[in-house]
Amino acid sequence: MKLKLINKENLTDNIWAFRFEPDEKQSWIPGQFIRVEIPHEQPDEEGAKRWFTVSSAPYEGLMQITTRVTGTTFKRALAAVPVGAEIDMLEAPDGDFVWPDSELPLIFIAGGIGATPFYSMLKQRFHDHQPLGVMLVYGGRTADLPFRAEFDQWAAADPRFKIHYVIGEPLTPAGLTALEPKLNDSLVYLSGPEPMVESLGDQLKASGLPEAQLRQDFFPNYTEANY
Repeated sequence: MKLKLINKENLTDNIWAFRFEPDEKQSWIPGQFIRVEIPHEQPDEEGAKRWFTVSSAPYEGLMQITTRVTGTTFKRALAAVPVGAEIDMLEAPDGDFVWPDSELPLIFIAGGIGATPFYSMLKQRFHDHQPLGVMLVYGGRTADLPFRAEFDQWAAADPRFKIHYVIGEPLTPAGLTALEPKLNDSLVYLSGPEPMVESLGDQLKASGLPEAQLRQDFFPNYTEANY
């Protein structure tokens, strides 16, 4: 399958959104991911293939990749793709990090670029006039966060959507419990750089969150220094 680049936009800092039109109509559930390939000269050890969350909502039709453009050969190759050119999508959208069918209170925890699946889920639900019954805790190194304006707009439109920004400090069970005392009675989605997700997930379970109430989405090649 081919994805044709329609446009690209610098959202903030070195974070870019790349919007693609698939050559065949695609359907996906908000929060799912795709795997793409961009052949390029002398790829580094990470290679020419990557997984990305589809950060656009299905109703938009276009498939968006939102990522930090770092110094890896793949990211440089992605940034260099000209509008109108095509890249390869290797598999259909997949993944189960999607909006749940659950009666438990819902908490989304995002570290930096880990906000992308939550953005897709919430954007689709807002478009469909579905309730945004979730607390989003969005951590970042700086306050200049992608999607912040949209999240604030949705929170203003739907009082069931609560959002808290945690800037310049680590996300911890104590800090999260201060925001939501019933944290351990909730269904928690945790998304962000792999070391953060692993560490915070273990801490949450050690603090009493049942493992069955924790869902994790790991973003490889990111750390707490570059997310």
